[in-house]
Amino acid sequence: MRIKISFASFLFFAFASVFAQKNVTTFGVQIKPVIPLSFIGASEETIIDNNTSFTLTPRSGYSFGMVARHGFTKMLSIESGINFTTRKFDITIQDGNFSGQTDIKFVTYDIPLLALLYIQLGEQMYMNAAFGASIDFLPSDWESSGTYFRHYSFRKEWIIPSMLANIGFEYRTFDKGYFYLGASYHRPFRDLTTTNVAYYNEANNVNNINGFDALASFNLDGSYLTLDLRYFFHEDPIRKTNRKRKK
Repeated sequence: MRIKISFASFLFFAFASVFAQKNVTTFGVQIKPVIPLSFIGASEETIIDNNTSFTLTPRSGYSFGMVARHGFTKMLSIESGINFTTRKFDITIQDGNFSGQTDIKFVTYDIPLLALLYIQLGEQMYMNAAFGASIDFLPSDWESSGTYFRHYSFRKEWIIPSMLANIGFEYRTFDKGYFYLGASYHRPFRDLTTTNVAYYNEANNVNNINGFDALASFNLDGSYLTLDLRYFFHEDPIRKTNRKRKK
C-alpha cells in the first residue's frame, strides 16, 4: 500500500512540477563559444604534397543570436531562432627549414528547431534535454592569401542540414526572466566546404609552370560543440478566455 501511495505521489509531483512552461511564449538572446573537440570529428588533419606538409587545425569560435521558445504542454516546448556563427582554423605549412602559419575564418547562419523536455530539480531550477535539426546557410565562398600561400574554400551547397542535440540547466525567476547554462552538439550531414591551400616557394616560382609548388585539399567537417549561455525575458502565460456570444 505504501509503495502505491509513494508511486502515486511521485507521479503527482512529476506532473505538477513541469507546468511552468505551458502556454508561455518567450524570447531571449544567446552567446555560444565554439569548442572544437577531436571525438566529434574536429581533430587536426595533415596532408603532404611535394615534400611540403599542410596541417589544418580547428580553433575556437563563437555563435550568437536570438531565440524564441513556446511551451505546448506541461513538459514539452519547442525552440527556434537565428544564429550568426564564426568558425576559425589554423593552416600550418612546412617546407624544409621554412614554416609558416595563417588562420582562416568561416561565417555561417543557422536556423534551429528543437523539441525540449523538462525535469524540475528545485523550486526554480530545471534541467532540459533537447533534440532537433538546423538549416545552415553558407553565404559565400571564402578565400585569403599571403606572400607564400593562397587559400580558397568553396561551398558544396549553400544550404546544409544539420543535427542538433542539447542538454542544460535553467534558473527561472518569478519576474526577471530565465538564466540558462548548457552545451550543444552541432553536426552537419555534409562537409562544410572543400578547402584548397597552395604553397608558393619564391625560389622555385620562376621555373614552375603551375604557379605553385605544393597543393593540399581538405574536406572541412563542420561539427562542433558549444557552451550555451542564454537569457530569456520574462513573459506571463497566455490566458485562454471564452467569449460569450451576444444575443
